[in-house]
Amino acid sequence: MQNKQYFLDFLAGRSTANVLFEPFIGRMHTETLIWRRGEHLWDSPAHYVDTLIALSERTRADVIFCDMRFYADAEKKELIRAVEACGNAGGIGFAVICDNAADLALAENSPAICSAAVYGDAAPERLPVIRMDGTLNDAVTRGDCGWYAADRAEQHLMEAGGKIRILGGLGRDFILKGAPVNIYAEVERLAAAYPGQWACGSGFEIPVENYLELISLLGAFGRIR
Repeated sequence: MQNKQYFLDFLAGRSTANVLFEPFIGRMHTETLIWRRGEHLWDSPAHYVDTLIALSERTRADVIFCDMRFYADAEKKELIRAVEACGNAGGIGFAVICDNAADLALAENSPAICSAAVYGDAAPERLPVIRMDGTLNDAVTRGDCGWYAADRAEQHLMEAGGKIRILGGLGRDFILKGAPVNIYAEVERLAAAYPGQWACGSGFEIPVENYLELISLLGAFGRIR
């Protein structure tokens, strides 16, 4: 069962429940996973939110990350309104991906937004933040709750020493060159070795030609969940 509290407790360091952070699933993969295709799935912020909700039913993610970066200012407000209109949405939470202080402030003003994944130096007042760029040390020094790793998940987990959560980090080389059985094994190994410190995720957007690798990652998360 999806529950945003699992993810929020993970960010706060209060839980060892396994969570997923795979925020960059492309359109083709999304449409394949939800068994629907068409521009109507993406042509407005409201439809975008509906599509992400349907995707979360396949990924089992506890929190949906809506990317604000590609919308104009008026559409960003519409996106927040669409999230607010979803209500409880079956226990899942909503978060944003943003890259500036104005968008972060817009998200913080909405009680429907529970977290933010932030590029750049914008700092929140109330939302727990996953830093999407910069260095691990920068994120620790700033007091961020989590840091998004592109690769070398275990190395970063060792360096973090439990001071900050590491999200993703399986890495392009491992995912794209590894067999599904290896993806399953590595996800299970990291989850067991670093309980409550690592969110399952690739660390990048898995290309359209690598659907098998994506569903292997999602299947591996389903197993540790």
